[in-house]
Amino acid sequence: MLKPGRGIVTLGVTAAVLALPLPAWADPDFFEGNAECDETGCEASAESGESSQPEPPSDGGEVNAGTGQETSEPDPTCEEVDGMTQECETTIPAAQDAETDPAAAADTARDSLRLPTPGLASSPAADQNLLVQVPVWLWLDEESWRPYSAEAEVDGGAVSVTAEPTRALWDMGDGETVKCDGGVAYVPAKHDPEQSSPECGHTYTRSSINETRGTYALEVEVVWQVSWEGPGGGGELDPLVTSQSTEVTVVESHGLVTGVE
Repeated sequence: MLKPGRGIVTLGVTAAVLALPLPAWADPDFFEGNAECDETGCEASAESGESSQPEPPSDGGEVNAGTGQETSEPDPTCEEVDGMTQECETTIPAAQDAETDPAAAADTARDSLRLPTPGLASSPAADQNLLVQVPVWLWLDEESWRPYSAEAEVDGGAVSVTAEPTRALWDMGDGETVKCDGGVAYVPAKHDPEQSSPECGHTYTRSSINETRGTYALEVEVVWQVSWEGPGGGGELDPLVTSQSTEVTVVESHGLVTGVE
């Protein structure tokens, strides 16, 4: 069973301790700080315990957070609340490459499915001349007509996606279509070639000699029903379609009459 895997990272907000350089007018022995984070970012504040302080710097009170190294994160914006307190705000972006929604993970697992190209089979074989008024048996090989699945890990468990073939639509090239399931393989020792397939087949009524290439374009499409189940839910996803085509030559059979005077 095909089970492509994918690691799913839990979406969250990373809270970082902001190292705020102390202004010259702040006493380190009484300096206190804290940071609060939510889903949009973090708010950091710093407060001095002194009852009176010299005037703050004349640059408006803006302080850069960091350790002296360059960073791509935005600098905090600080505002003086009173003579003893400054409030600083900055945003720490949340991770963008994580998926925790089971339905979204199911779509990702669906896209990872690698379904086989339909193994088109017929009797008489498509690479032989087919005869007008002679039944043609149609079927798909076993690999083309079985379920395939994929999984993706999410918080609380795994999401499982399954694609199952539900119908095959055969375009016979002569303007006729045949809708059936996987069909029944023709077995010479078991089946009569003059009898039509009990499940999937077609009988041509005219030759392909007048077609542009002297052949009919035979094509089959397989429709796959896709469903998912996982933590807290499940349901149907958009179906998938696979196809295969070939050329067939259809000729008329002419009897040869001999011994007539």
